[in-house]
Amino acid sequence: MDCPSCEEHIGWEWVEDEAIEPNEIFECPECEESLRYYIDEGTYLGPQHKTVEVVS
Repeated sequence: MDCPSCEEHIGWEWVEDEAIEPNEIFECPECEESLRYYIDEGTYLGPQHKTVEVVS
């Protein structure tokens, strides 16, 4: 996934290693922007679509 603020790639391995759950706020390891990701299930994009957003 890419950070929407700095566009740096954040690997899902890092998210799993840090034990970050969906809808939990975390900081981008590059720019320290507050982020959150959520999983949308059953969309036209596939059975699961993960989206990252900036939290203000």
